[in-house]
Amino acid sequence: MMRLWIRSLAALACMALALCLPGVAALAEGQASSLELRIQNQEQALGEAVDASRKASDITRKCKIRTSEDDRDRLTDSHVNTGCRFDGKTGWITVEMPSGTRPGAVRIEWLYDPTGYELIEYSADEAELRTRTLSDTFPGIYTMFALLPETRSLRLKLTGGDQVVVNLAVYSEGVLPYDVQTWLPPVEKADMMVLSTHQDDEVIFLGGTIPYSDVVCKRPTVTVYMANCGRERRREALECLWAMGSRNYPEFINLEDDKVGSIEKGIALWGGRDNILKLLVERIRRYKPEVIVTQDFDGEYGHNQHKIVARATPYAVQAAADPTQYPESYAQYGAWQVKKLYIHLYQDNEIHMDWHAAQPALGGMSLLKVAQLGMEKHASQTKYYKVKDQSQYDNSRFGLYMTTVGADVAKDDFFENIDADASARYLAEQAVAAREIPAQPEGESGEIAEALEEAPADGETGSAAEQDAEILNVEGTSGASDDPTAAPPAEAPSQPRTGTGDSGERRSGIGPIAMACAGVAAAVGAGAWALSRRSGGRRRKKRRQAGVYGRRTAKGTAKAPTGNTTKGRHAAKR
Repeated sequence: MMRLWIRSLAALACMALALCLPGVAALAEGQASSLELRIQNQEQALGEAVDASRKASDITRKCKIRTSEDDRDRLTDSHVNTGCRFDGKTGWITVEMPSGTRPGAVRIEWLYDPTGYELIEYSADEAELRTRTLSDTFPGIYTMFALLPETRSLRLKLTGGDQVVVNLAVYSEGVLPYDVQTWLPPVEKADMMVLSTHQDDEVIFLGGTIPYSDVVCKRPTVTVYMANCGRERRREALECLWAMGSRNYPEFINLEDDKVGSIEKGIALWGGRDNILKLLVERIRRYKPEVIVTQDFDGEYGHNQHKIVARATPYAVQAAADPTQYPESYAQYGAWQVKKLYIHLYQDNEIHMDWHAAQPALGGMSLLKVAQLGMEKHASQTKYYKVKDQSQYDNSRFGLYMTTVGADVAKDDFFENIDADASARYLAEQAVAAREIPAQPEGESGEIAEALEEAPADGETGSAAEQDAEILNVEGTSGASDDPTAAPPAEAPSQPRTGTGDSGERRSGIGPIAMACAGVAAAVGAGAWALSRRSGGRRRKKRRQAGVYGRRTAKGTAKAPTGNTTKGRHAAKR
């Protein structure tokens, strides 16, 4: 009897499943349609909707592709974890166009930023039409070049040593589909710098900041990522930014990503306090932002790498304005005074950004919806994190930590008191100044060279051990904290820190942030062997994975360009 009941229940379950499957499929299709509709709405909002007859199509499958490594199938599978590795300076890829089709563009996706190549176009009679190189664009994992309509074949010559091409696509003449990323170079001068620790923090914890600045306010915006979370996560970050309307390529600093157990270990992993500040100061001076927005002093949910970035940023802002600090980046870019610094969840001088209002510039979507659309592109992280405001880590609340242009009054706009044409005016002034620079007097160049030779090294104020051991704290009403890893004091000044506005003077009132503890100097020496073993383990892991990009190097290693480290055991979840 019991067996009969079990069989009956099993039969009913199968019937129910058969009835439900069409509904599940329809639901999945409905969700996909909803996402596609949102993408189409955003495309129209950005003024990029075009007639179907004018759209370019992907003709890669119709092309004849050959490579020096005989791994052409790896170039068209859309995966990041396969590709063609080219050793030395003799690798090549050729592409023959299908007959009767006018080509429009070629896109090359690299494992890491390319180091050297030549792209040559040929006519039907094999005459060379034109050649482009890396100097004709900018380094990035996506290289996009327009093609001449008369081009019948291409030859990509790899001239920069060990490089990996993971995907190659050819498009017909016409307007490229919206999701084909055609990045512009990073901005020359930014109104807004969004400083994100990892690839996804820019939307999880900073919400609609990027589309608000870049699309709604039309302000030159640069997104800077500190940690390298791995190649797949970099692709997801670019897809996220593109979906939110950004068109200028971001900056990847490529420090190692790890869920370190303490701030001091995180600082050591990133090369020490001075190296962290040097990297931040260089980016601030290069992009010259009017406003910087970054993460929480307490690391949102306590992530120590978040804490390091947030707590280092105020000190980097101070150092960037001081010509005596980090003279190498000062010589290249000059000093720069940031006018406003916002910290996520900083409770003093708080502002609340409205992410819910419909934005005409986004086709009526809200900034929260656009940020959520961007987060969907972080496919490896969506099962762990969601983008939402009005929560414990409310991504719509920030505090004005420092200002040189006065306190906020409306408290709902990062750009309050910032001129709308600040960057355009600065670039115009620089162009005029460049035309008016007088000829250098004879003998002056020698004096400058001598002065530079005598200048201290970047940030040189003592030994590396002494700098790493220095205890930094935010200046609060009660002075410096005795806790070397303390967060900013709860009782901070009621007014934002102010500066002179003169990029040649050190801004007063901005205290250095707690970053290191006094025991780091000894720990660095004592732990050198352990760190060496850890690095060796990462190298051995890379050797084991070397084969996935085609032919190995002579020693069987999978060499990556300097600075491009990959995430270790936290590849899926931080």
